[in-house]
Amino acid sequence: MPTLPDAGSQIDVASLSANGFRNKFVYKNSKQLPNSNLKITKTNGLLTYQDLKIVQKKKESMLIFDFDGVLMDSVREIAVTTYNMLKGTIVTRLDQLPQEALNLFLRNRFHVQPIGDAPVLMEWCLETDDSDPQILLSEKEYDDIIRHIDDPVTVRTTRFFDTRARFKARDLKAWIALNKPVQPLWDRLIERRRSDLVMLTNKNREATLALCNHFGLQVKNANIYSGDNGTTKIDNMQQIMQRFKDCNYAFIDDSVKNLSEIDAYFNKDKKAIALIFAEWGYTGPDDARLARGLGYQSLTIEKFMDQLQSKF
Repeated sequence: MPTLPDAGSQIDVASLSANGFRNKFVYKNSKQLPNSNLKITKTNGLLTYQDLKIVQKKKESMLIFDFDGVLMDSVREIAVTTYNMLKGTIVTRLDQLPQEALNLFLRNRFHVQPIGDAPVLMEWCLETDDSDPQILLSEKEYDDIIRHIDDPVTVRTTRFFDTRARFKARDLKAWIALNKPVQPLWDRLIERRRSDLVMLTNKNREATLALCNHFGLQVKNANIYSGDNGTTKIDNMQQIMQRFKDCNYAFIDDSVKNLSEIDAYFNKDKKAIALIFAEWGYTGPDDARLARGLGYQSLTIEKFMDQLQSKF
């Protein structure tokens, strides 16, 4: 036992705790120290340590949601908005679009990551619709199309969001009608009545919040990490981790590309974020297999809802 130091001096207890307790603490009046499980008493000029078990605070589990595809089916609204952006129109219904091009867009939507790339895909669909309406682009073919566009993706993203805003302002009811919540997951989240729901999305904040409010899902404005101003999911994830520190993070997305980018950035040295692939979203035919091959959980909506109940 070490001899008793003067009151108020620091005692090195590194040798007593190798897993996380502060290396030094201040001795105060031979009482249990605040915020610790260590009680110290003076006996014959010596310190007696009682209850040396260090109980670390358990990290909270934090589940972060993508929005489009995972929680909201917005693909038809995105198709109409991209068409309006390209043509300078404000059509409000699916039947006002060339149907072959629309079907091609819906078939290949899963390739799109930043929403500024959606108009590029739609333009390709409009040029291709008469040749083969059943074309399914490979990843390489899609990347080649995107790579030949000169306008920066941030510029295209801003134009897309501006076009969406004009659509909403002209006919909000029609805009809402092109979106629908993913069920039964949406209703389950409403039933949970959790005010700490966090979303990480390429969608703009205003549209995300408008849909949540309309369809009855409570979410704080500050908890929507959006694609406004071309902000990437990596940038937003950094903000989330800075704000919500020391959590066991998990992120669910329906894009293998998004998950792999998050994985490469945040899990390079050690695993910081558990990644879950949503099989029910805007997915390609091989995406679930690719996700599993990369080491991500790949879940149906039923299995995910089971985990939501038990883990989060």
